[in-house]
Amino acid sequence: MKKWIRLTLFLLAFQMEVRVRASGDLIEQPTACLKSKEACAIQVTGKAFHLVQESLKLHAPINTALIRLGSQQWRFVKGTLWVEKGPQMNLETLYGDLSAEQGQYWVVDQGDRILVRNMNANLVVKLRDGKVLNVPEGFEFWMSGLNSEGKSEFGMIQPVDMKEHLLLWNSLYRGSKESFIKEVVHLRENWGDLTEKSSVIYKGLVERKIASETEKKKQIEEKKARQAAELRQMRELYRQRVFER
Repeated sequence: MKKWIRLTLFLLAFQMEVRVRASGDLIEQPTACLKSKEACAIQVTGKAFHLVQESLKLHAPINTALIRLGSQQWRFVKGTLWVEKGPQMNLETLYGDLSAEQGQYWVVDQGDRILVRNMNANLVVKLRDGKVLNVPEGFEFWMSGLNSEGKSEFGMIQPVDMKEHLLLWNSLYRGSKESFIKEVVHLRENWGDLTEKSSVIYKGLVERKIASETEKKKQIEEKKARQAAELRQMRELYRQRVFER
């Protein structure tokens, strides 16, 4: 119980933006908790954070905060996170949960919304209202909180902004310049024509919306027909009671 209280206080410090001076580049609460299997809250205060394990590779720049809730359960609090490898990892965020059996993806805090960027993963995102999105390779979208109707707000799935992403990716990349260029080229080749894929995605969305509107209109017409039939039945019963005694 005391450990969870310390974790809660640690998160409150993040939210209140209390600046903590640390001798190293990483604050861990409880101290050195990454070496154990217990719950662990971390904040990157200096050089980039790199966690490399057999089945997990995470990278994060300064001002990123994360919580390890379990061996395969993490929570993204703020900042930027590159999940290079995490086949069994489930990542919680304020606006939705992410999971991918293979491949890499990014999560970027943008204030009142979170940007999800899929590089080459079979990425599944479950929004807070229960809606599930399968994000294609080479595409990104933003997600936010619930609206007045209880529905999650999220943006259109669109091609990754590589001009912006390359700078971020390069800042966390640990290999050589040559290796970085090879990976960029490899990704672009695997993605193919994202513009064409965007058209297919947009066409599918439009068709689903039209189908949804058609179904909604059909349901409204059926409801009106039922109500009209019920009204006729009530009138007939009234007529029988009044005139056929």
